[in-house]
Parts: sequence; structure tokens; C-alpha cells
Amino acid sequence: MEKNTPHYDLAVVKSEVIRLGTKAFTGAAREGGRRLDLSLSQMLQIVYSLENRMLHKSMTTFADHRIWQDVYHMKIQGLEIYIKVTYRPGGGPPVISFKEKNA
Repeated sequence: MEKNTPHYDLAVVKSEVIRLGTKAFTGAAREGGRRLDLSLSQMLQIVYSLENRMLHKSMTTFADHRIWQDVYHMKIQGLEIYIKVTYRPGGGPPVISFKEKNA
């Protein structure tokens, strides 16, 4: 399922990222950042700078239609970046994916 409005309040997601710091990223998101030659500190700054207008879509996971993920697109260093976030208090990192769009 998809929709064009965010499922999660971006301010709440950012607060969770601030709280978790470098633990806010899944292994896949960390690897995506490494492929872009970004440090975890740079990745954190990019997430902090996300804005609601950068939302591309919200979608449910393939495994569970009840779990939503918000997808943001942002340009950095001449590349369009795909950032997928969720909010699951106490249930894991909120930044699920962090990679070059279409990579």
C-alpha cells in the first residue's frame, strides 16, 4: 500500500534519531552511507536536515502491511539520495535505508 502523505511525524522521527545517534541506522543504511563515502556524522546531519516537502511517498513493508515506511528524496553532493525511515519505539533503528536513488 502507498500514499502521498507521511505516516510518521518527521519531528518525532528526528527526535528518535537524535536520541539514538549513530545507532539510528540499520546495517543496510550504514552500508549505503559508506558507498556514498559519507561518515555516520554526515548521515546524521542529512537526516536532521530532512523536511516534509522532501517526502516522496509512504509505503507499507512487503512483509507486513501494517508497518509503514516514509521515503524521502534529497540532493547532496550532486546525487539524489533515497532515505527510508520508520518509527518503532524500542523496536529498532528508524533509518532503514540510505542510498543513492536508483542504485
